[in-house]
Amino acid sequence: MNIAAREGKLFPVEIGVWVVVLGELFVFSLFFATFLYYRSLSPELFDASRATLRQDLGAINTIILLASSWFVATAVQKLGTAGKRQQALSYLVCALTCGVAFVAVKVFEYGVAAINGLNVLTDSFYMFYFMLTGIHLMHLLVGLGLLAGTTVHLKNALARDCALNEELIGFSSSFWHMVDIVWILLFPLLYLLQ
Repeated sequence: MNIAAREGKLFPVEIGVWVVVLGELFVFSLFFATFLYYRSLSPELFDASRATLRQDLGAINTIILLASSWFVATAVQKLGTAGKRQQALSYLVCALTCGVAFVAVKVFEYGVAAINGLNVLTDSFYMFYFMLTGIHLMHLLVGLGLLAGTTVHLKNALARDCALNEELIGFSSSFWHMVDIVWILLFPLLYLLQ
């Protein structure tokens, strides 16, 4: 099947992809519930520690990830439209750029915390903060790898006018959106909840 054969159709996502995505969301839900339980035991400590976070950096990263998800969704939509497939490549590059920007902001934020003497041993809040954001960051790096692989694959497929690996496109876009959903839940939980 050449690239044009998918005109107007959504890319398939295998049941295994949904098992992975829903499994990851379930695990993060357990982490969130555990965080909320420990927060209920020491609300003053958690509020005081939360107040030391850079909410502006968390908000910037939220905007970055929302933009990246829009770029990924638009790229997938363009892949299903004749004459727009080259644009999909540009949208994927924009999504990758957003992902790298997220990592840069998060590393800067970790650096600010380290300069201020904050780490996983500071208190229970910071243990959860570094654990949850660290696990999320690892997932984001995996997502970046998937998007990079998808971008290279798409570039090669367009150059050769050959078949797309639809499973790769479906998995990488679904995984990326899962990473975004987790951050949308993490941001208010860690940065805003009083």
